[in-house]
Amino acid sequence: MKLKPLDQQTIVITGGSSGIGLATARLAAERGANVVIIARNADGLEAAAAPIRAEGWRCDTMVADVGSREDVAAAVEEVIGRHGGFDTFVSNAGVGAYALLEEIPD
Repeated sequence: MKLKPLDQQTIVITGGSSGIGLATARLAAERGANVVIIARNADGLEAAAAPIRAEGWRCDTMVADVGSREDVAAAVEEVIGRHGGFDTFVSNAGVGAYALLEEIPD
């Protein structure tokens, strides 16, 4: 399978408002990708996206909590609605839990 060039991709990045997610978003946008960053905090998302957009690069934002299956499903549907789909999904955000596997819900 041959992947599309980066400048022809829509890339969704969870945890995109800071750290590795934001660095990945900046690099992908700089290389021409249409980037969609997802995180829980709307203000943090906009603060992260503003410098990317100021460079003239493409960066959309969506609020969702990856700890919620419903939030993730809604975000995916919203990306499809806004951008016609996506090519790469970077699952960068994390949820920590300490329990026996049988005790942890979705």
